[in-house]
Amino acid sequence: MSKLTKLIKHPIMFFKDAFNKKTSPIEIGKDKSPKKVVINTKSKKEKSKMATKKEFSNKKNSEKEVAKIADNKLFANVRFKDDIAIYFDGKMGNLYQVEQWLGPFKALAKERDIVFIVRVKEVFDWISNNTEFPVVYCKVIDEVMKVYEEGKFKCVLYVNNGQKNFQSLIISDVYHVHINHGESDKLSTISNQAKAYDYVFISGQAAYDKYNNNLINKDMNKFIKIGRPQLEHIEKIECPDINKPNPASSYNVPNRKVVLYAPTWEATYESMNYTSLNDFGMKIIDEVMAQDDLFLIYKPHPNTGSRDPQSKLINEQIINKLKKYYKGKAITSGDINSLYEHVDIAIFDNSAVAIDYLATDKPMLMTDMFYRTPFRNDKPIITTATKLVSEDNINNLINILRNEIKNDTVSIERKKVKEYFLGNIDYKNGESTRMFIDQISLICDERDYELELLKEKLND
Repeated sequence: MSKLTKLIKHPIMFFKDAFNKKTSPIEIGKDKSPKKVVINTKSKKEKSKMATKKEFSNKKNSEKEVAKIADNKLFANVRFKDDIAIYFDGKMGNLYQVEQWLGPFKALAKERDIVFIVRVKEVFDWISNNTEFPVVYCKVIDEVMKVYEEGKFKCVLYVNNGQKNFQSLIISDVYHVHINHGESDKLSTISNQAKAYDYVFISGQAAYDKYNNNLINKDMNKFIKIGRPQLEHIEKIECPDINKPNPASSYNVPNRKVVLYAPTWEATYESMNYTSLNDFGMKIIDEVMAQDDLFLIYKPHPNTGSRDPQSKLINEQIINKLKKYYKGKAITSGDINSLYEHVDIAIFDNSAVAIDYLATDKPMLMTDMFYRTPFRNDKPIITTATKLVSEDNINNLINILRNEIKNDTVSIERKKVKEYFLGNIDYKNGESTRMFIDQISLICDERDYELELLKEKLND
């Protein structure tokens, strides 16, 4: 490390080293008397041999130090040459935020060296056991700083706005990029926290307009549209057996229509709470269960019940009820996008999964929980692509479902909303993933250029 680089990146280390060079170190327990001065009378040849021996010794010590770090479980699998870090501050309940990105990350890893930096041991274990990505677990901020000091990172990616993201944002010689984990009309998607990052990746015009219309003192050039690369990496899964006969009757209804009910969770605070579980959850389940020609898939949000005991109780009751039900199934793990090809219609709350569902061009309903946000003067634009379920029509739910399955009354408007949110992108041929990788490369190049400019400025 050059003196200039050390001064820029590690000023404390720079001045500490300068001080140590001017003072003699005193080891505890050693003789504190001054060392005798010995005049070196060796020949140039002998000096050369000694220098070579010293260089070899230093190299061995350096290798031992690297090995020591590599043996440390904390730094397992870290190469210290990666140029992309994926920083994740989240618990196991938030793991879905990372899981949906694994496909695009694998594509990125073919062109860039990447490493995960995680703050929870269980997440470290999961990534270690379920992926081939190198991963490092940092319990405290000192360990985060250690990884960044040892690494050669150019860009750090963030899939959420976790509180400990702020610790990673300390590092000033990398570009910080927020890539999020979905688009929705919740307040979290227009957070002022976006300003903390050098760039923010968004799906389409809808996200751009939300930030532009809700943030003050912003730079809209930092918001980059890349589509939803996750939609190009959806894992195929087997369809549930939707035509099971009634065990209590010989009568069988073939070719049942599949209804997906995927409520969101109660969120971190009430102004983002759009879950329908407390209002309509059991009502929706019972109504669909009573129909011979419908099959129900229940897919709750992974964090359901983590804040509200009532939501937790209702969720558990629904899961237990479906265990005994031959025309339905509760699926509590895996990527919800994998289910979409098997459903005929979906019921969502206001959440990001409804935006991804737009890509299927299938009908959907949305629960009207917008009364919980009275400060809004209008309903989100996503509601124009769906039929709303509210207190006024919940008792007519089955008729609404059947009519939309048969007639898809808002299909034209839904196609417009789909392009507004997801962009006019060729998802079938991987265009969004290519845009994601290319933008990362451009950002790394820009970071290198800006760093060189800074060095030149300091040299002047």
